[in-house]
Amino acid sequence: MSRMTLAALWAVGLPLVTATAARAAEPVPEPVAVDRLTVTVDDGEDHVATYELACHPTAGTLPDAQAACDRLDALGGPVGPPPAGQMCTMIYGGPQKATVVGTWRGAPVRARYNRANGCETARWQDMEPVLPAPVPAEG
Repeated sequence: MSRMTLAALWAVGLPLVTATAARAAEPVPEPVAVDRLTVTVDDGEDHVATYELACHPTAGTLPDAQAACDRLDALGGPVGPPPAGQMCTMIYGGPQKATVVGTWRGAPVRARYNRANGCETARWQDMEPVLPAPVPAEG
């Protein structure tokens, strides 16, 4: 082949090789982490239920998982403890307790909930439907 033919092939082929190499060097986006939580609820009468909840996409065994994910999105994740020193009413809300563990937006979650006073009851209510509303005892 003549030098002109080789030069022409080189001129045409080099951009293709360079573009392919550039694509190969681009970082591969990491998969988006799914928000996963395990919710354990104790009704205070020896009935303990454990649910799984995944958001983005929604899945799991928690009743009304989509509403729970929507609520967590609105809250920015599980509600944390009351600020230190916050005054709380001493109104007992019930014997229920719950834990929420897992990850939310890549951050670890380990939260405990109860209904021992006004602040804790408000936290519980903020988390409904992630934490189910207490069912009144039949009597």
